[in-house]
Amino acid sequence: MKRALLQATHAAAVALTLFSATGASAQRGTVTPGGEQRAADGLLGRGGEGSFAPVTFSPGKAPFPLSSNNWVAIKGPNLNGRWPGQTGANTHGFARFDDPAYAIRSFIELMQIYHDRHDARSARDFLVRYSPAGDCSGAPSLPPSKRREGGGCVENQTSAPVTAARAARAVGLQPTDDLDLFGPDGRINHPDRLRALIDAVVTQEVGASHCPQPPRSESWIGCRVDDGIYSRAVELLDRHG
Repeated sequence: MKRALLQATHAAAVALTLFSATGASAQRGTVTPGGEQRAADGLLGRGGEGSFAPVTFSPGKAPFPLSSNNWVAIKGPNLNGRWPGQTGANTHGFARFDDPAYAIRSFIELMQIYHDRHDARSARDFLVRYSPAGDCSGAPSLPPSKRREGGGCVENQTSAPVTAARAARAVGLQPTDDLDLFGPDGRINHPDRLRALIDAVVTQEVGASHCPQPPRSESWIGCRVDDGIYSRAVELLDRHG
C-alpha cells in the first residue's frame, strides 16, 4: 500500500498515543450486578439524543465480531493467508484479531483494492462487493418470508444495501454518488467518508443487539469507531504497507 495513502490523516494519527493493544486491553472487563461485562474499547454505540458511549457485552453471549475484535466481520484475504495482526479465523473464514485496529486497517486496505482493481467508487460499489447480494447482509428490512433459501435477499439485487444508504446519507450523499475516497496515488481524499463507510459496516456486522439499526431513510449510524482506533488503523496500514 502506498505511503501516500496516509498523508490526509497522518497529522491526526501522530497526535494520538499509539500502542499495541492485546485482547485484554481491547476488551476491558468489568463486573456488574448482572455478571461480567466487557467494554469493546474504541467502539461506541449510539444512545439517546445522539450521544455515544462505549459498547459493553457479555463474553459468553457476544456476537462473533465483538468476541473476535473483528467489528467489520472481514474474512481472511484468501484460503490460506492472513491479514497483518490476524490471529485466527472461525469455520466460515471470518478473521480473529487481538487488536481491533488491525481489523479496521485490513478493511481500509480492502477498500483500496476494490477502488484500484474493481473501479469501486460509490458506497454501493464498495458494499455490494463486500457483502454480495446472496449474503443478505445489509438488507434487514426484508422479512424472512421473502428471503431466498439459504439466506439470500432479492432486495440487495434491486437496490443499494442499507449499509450503503447509511454511509452515504451520513455524509450528505446518495448511495450511487462517487465517494472520491482515494486519489490516484493512494491518498485518502475524504477521511470522513471513509469513516462513514467503516461505521456503517460496523453497525451492520455487530448487529442490533449492540448497535442501534437506523431506518434506511435516516442519516445517523448506530455505532462508530473512535478516533484512536481509526488513527492507529491508518498508522498500521502505513507500517505494514
